[in-house]
Amino acid sequence: MEGNRQNVFEVYNKIGEWFADNRPTNLIEKKYLDKLISIIPVSGTVLDIGCGTGIPLLKYFKDSGFQVTGVDASKKMLSIAKENFEDVEFILADMRKLKLERKFNAIIAWHSFFHLPLEEQPETLDVFKKHLLPGGVLLFTSGSKNGESWGLNGGENLFHASLATKEYQSILNKHQFKIIEHKTDDPDCGGATVWMAQYNP
Repeated sequence: MEGNRQNVFEVYNKIGEWFADNRPTNLIEKKYLDKLISIIPVSGTVLDIGCGTGIPLLKYFKDSGFQVTGVDASKKMLSIAKENFEDVEFILADMRKLKLERKFNAIIAWHSFFHLPLEEQPETLDVFKKHLLPGGVLLFTSGSKNGESWGLNGGENLFHASLATKEYQSILNKHQFKIIEHKTDDPDCGGATVWMAQYNP
């Protein structure tokens, strides 16, 4: 199971079709997406890291007039995303090693960042920062307390990990982010713990 702990995208290669069929599309995340949209420039650039099939989050930004780019480390998920959106740029890459030589108005890492091992999350937040324009917004989800867990999805175990709230606050502050939204276990958003922070170098 250790291999799946380090590279969760390998599990998504196995369950891609199941995920595409079972991922909720009713956009319970909408209030957070709309708040982000209210902050960044109209028709700005959005990088969706761990974009999966592109539905529903990337689709929502695309339909709202933003220039979207999708990144995922799973070949299977990207193959489905490319079928869904033939006119969108999708990049096969591990978020931990991302070097696009471009900066964006917003980065989304919704239900993807929390698949990384604890020890790799601080440096990955620095990777995100390097891909944001000044004033850009980062939106990601985590757990509500320090720890690791496994969840069964499509018959496969998926690894999840989270730092403690104070640790995320400290790391974001270190990387010059101002936290503008933090909601723990939001009951209206599937129990997600949500972070939204603006990069202010």
